[in-house]
Amino acid sequence: MGDQISKDIIDLQDIEKVQYLKTLQADPQKYAAYINSKKDSLIKEVVLSKDSEFLKASGDMARFMDMDNNSHGILVRTGHLAASQDHIFNEQQRIIDTKKINDDLTRRQVEINDWYYENKRETLFVLQLILLTALTVVVLLTLKTYGFISEQGSDFILLFIILVALCTWLYRWYYTKYIRDRRFWNNRNFPAGEVPDPAPKCESGV
Repeated sequence: MGDQISKDIIDLQDIEKVQYLKTLQADPQKYAAYINSKKDSLIKEVVLSKDSEFLKASGDMARFMDMDNNSHGILVRTGHLAASQDHIFNEQQRIIDTKKINDDLTRRQVEINDWYYENKRETLFVLQLILLTALTVVVLLTLKTYGFISEQGSDFILLFIILVALCTWLYRWYYTKYIRDRRFWNNRNFPAGEVPDPAPKCESGV
């Protein structure tokens, strides 16, 4: 029943529209004015619709541009952070390498200082031995001159003292040049294939 009433109302409205159009067509001026008003109304609706669509499209484009700019800014900042991280890592690695080099140089300098110190000390011992030998020779020659000891005994003692001093000097020279380690003073070089005896273990008494 309700659907029939609605259909009747629509039909009546259509009939009224047709009658109204016939009335307007009877008067060309009113008809033209009505057509122009409808045309202007349609134009305004179209313009308003296009304006709203343009505003919406421009707003969306502005938002997309902002998002793109923000994404580009984040990408640039990420690149800066990555570069900063690489720089910090490289700087720390350089510091670690420098520390290792300095430690190696310091340790090697200590080894060199120890080697030269011990070498000079042993050289001083050899010079003291030569001085003592010379003093002993002078004393023996003096004693022989004044007849306190025989010439044969003096020559034998002098030969013995000179041989001991000479052998000591030769052993020191040979050991330092061919046997002693050139890096560590207290170490020695062993021939190829020769294994040194292990150091003795100290037994702790309880």
